[in-house]
Amino acid sequence: MKKIKILHMPLTNSGSGVSQYVLQNWRFIDQSRFRFDFATRSKSLDFADEVTAQGCKIHYLSCSSEEDEEQFKKEMHRILDEGYDAIHLHTSYWKGYLVEELAIERGVPIVIVHSHSTMIDIQNETNRNESIKKHHYYRDTIPVDYGTHFLACSRAAADWLFGDQIPKNQIRIFNNAIDLSEFSFSPDIRAAYRAKLDLDGCFVMGHIGRFTYSKNHAMLIEIFREIYQKMPNARLMLVGSGELEPEIRQRVQDYGLTESVIFLGKRTDVPQLLQAMDVFLLPSRFEGLGLVLIEAQAAGLKCLASKSVPLEAQITTNLEFINDEVSNWVQQVCRIAVGYERVVQDRLIEEAGYDLRKQIKVIEKLYAGEDVSADCKSVAQYKLAHWGGSDEQ
Repeated sequence: MKKIKILHMPLTNSGSGVSQYVLQNWRFIDQSRFRFDFATRSKSLDFADEVTAQGCKIHYLSCSSEEDEEQFKKEMHRILDEGYDAIHLHTSYWKGYLVEELAIERGVPIVIVHSHSTMIDIQNETNRNESIKKHHYYRDTIPVDYGTHFLACSRAAADWLFGDQIPKNQIRIFNNAIDLSEFSFSPDIRAAYRAKLDLDGCFVMGHIGRFTYSKNHAMLIEIFREIYQKMPNARLMLVGSGELEPEIRQRVQDYGLTESVIFLGKRTDVPQLLQAMDVFLLPSRFEGLGLVLIEAQAAGLKCLASKSVPLEAQITTNLEFINDEVSNWVQQVCRIAVGYERVVQDRLIEEAGYDLRKQIKVIEKLYAGEDVSADCKSVAQYKLAHWGGSDEQ
């Protein structure tokens, strides 16, 4: 049987949430029916050997459309010559829509535009504002026929990428589901990892995410600085890497917290590390959803998140949203430090639609060209069902 070929783009080598989302879907999809290929601007990908060994192909683009439009077109045409049944475009913000245009022109049957964010992750304010202006221009002018399917990880992500240009009843919320068997709370794994990381007797605050503008690590350090003054046994576990890591390391050193802040870099044992934590903090400036919060809740963790995180991330009563005042974060962390019963949350995660083993069946239907409207709500339906049309958080 001929496999259905899907091209995913653009993927990066940054350990980004988008790349992890695509790889998780690939690992769970019926690989006897579907084949994933990938297009990237990165010179190499950490997961290249894994996917190519399973018959996937990686296309390495030499430039972006902004850098050299004609060269980009040539390379995209060569890629599309391979005859894809679907192209899945993972987007955080608009810089143009040349890929969508080419895919439609070349007759790709399924062109999916998928929103994964709610802002632009650029630290420099001038550059960020320029990119926002460009994003708004393209968002408000994109032709509605430049995609066959419009997806978003949250209602806020849908509003950010599609605005009023794409009708709300045409945009579907696709849950960023997880493998519950990996993240489900385990006292044995918790004990083993706390011993391994020399955390016995410590109160462990945790964060997982790249060191970028959006994740707001600077505020995280301010929160921990005050907590440490109250609880010398407190530790802060930071998982991830990124361009702002040197700046954060310097701040930690300046505050005299080097022995209490643990920089773990990029890791492949995130589910186990979540078990070792006592509270998870996500003080992000913005998030498309905050998939790591789904993972943390699945691990039975108490979670605190900024009010910039979409409401959809709240699946259990273990997640609370906090405003920007450091003192409020400190107060809530201290309350959690008194202790709580950590229990398995699998049923709640599954009922909320974040079990990947079930969600992957909807994704397979999408790639096969079947109607998925009964399997996932439109943005208009989701808004009405959850908030009665209100935008309040």
